Amino acid sequence: MPKKATLTAILLLFLPVASIAQPTGNGITILYDAFGKPSELQRDWGFLALVEVNGKRILFDTGNNIEIFAHNVKAKGLDLTELDFWSSPIAMATISVA
Repeated sequence: MPKKATLTAILLLFLPVASIAQPTGNGITILYDAFGKPSELQRDWGFLALVEVNGKRILFDTGNNIEIFAHNVKAKGLDLTELDFWSSPIAMATISVA
């Protein structure tokens, strides 16, 4: 299955869980995208989401710019040093230098 289709299928599985109330710690945080409302995040072609479900932290990444990724993680105030799974060498490079 192509990477984009796999990512879409996995995210769709988590969407119902992500809509549960915040006290559970479940959620999806978009960190990298080409679209969206103006915010402190920089936009670029690609997609990156931190999925938090039942105590697990999963980072899905198809972004292509390490500086934008690092800026957006810092802007959201996230600590990505403890992940259960990540899908990107860009994300791993940024996490290891952070």
